[in-house]
Amino acid sequence: MTWADSFKKNFYWIAGLLSTVLGFVFFEGWLIVFAKVLGPLKATALVSILTIPPSWLIIYLSTRYGNTGRFGEWLSKKEESLSRRTQRAVEGGKFVAILNTTVFLGPIVTSILMLMLGFENRKVYLYAVISAIICAAIWCSFYSGVFWGFEKVLLLKGE
Repeated sequence: MTWADSFKKNFYWIAGLLSTVLGFVFFEGWLIVFAKVLGPLKATALVSILTIPPSWLIIYLSTRYGNTGRFGEWLSKKEESLSRRTQRAVEGGKFVAILNTTVFLGPIVTSILMLMLGFENRKVYLYAVISAIICAAIWCSFYSGVFWGFEKVLLLKGE
C-alpha cells in the first residue's frame, strides 16, 4: 500500500468518525440541553410533547399515502408456515425489535416499524405516545445522570 492510499484510507476513516460525532451532537444536542437545563422529569415531558406530533404525522402520512403494510403481509405469509412455538418466538422478536427501536431510534422510526409489521393503525397512534415517553425518559435520565456525575466529580476535585 502506497503512502497516498494509506493517507486516503485514514482520511476517509477520520472524516467518517467526525461526521458521526457531529451528527450525534446535532441530532441529540437539543435533548442533552433540555436534560441539563430542565432536569430529567421536565425534559422527559417536553421531549415527549415535541416528539409525539411528528410521530403522528408520519403515521398519518404513511397510512394515507404509503404502502407500509407490504412487509407485514409478507411476514404474515412466512409466519403461517411456522410451528406454533416458532410463531411465538417471532412475536417475541417483534416486541424486542420494537422496544430496541424505541430506545435507540425514537418514536418516529418505531411508528414506521410498527406499521411495517402490520399493527392496527389506530393502535400505532397510542403506541407512539408510549414510545415517545419511554425514549424520552431513558435518554433524559441518562443525560441528566451524566451531568450529575460530572458535577460530583468536579466538586470532589475542587475540595
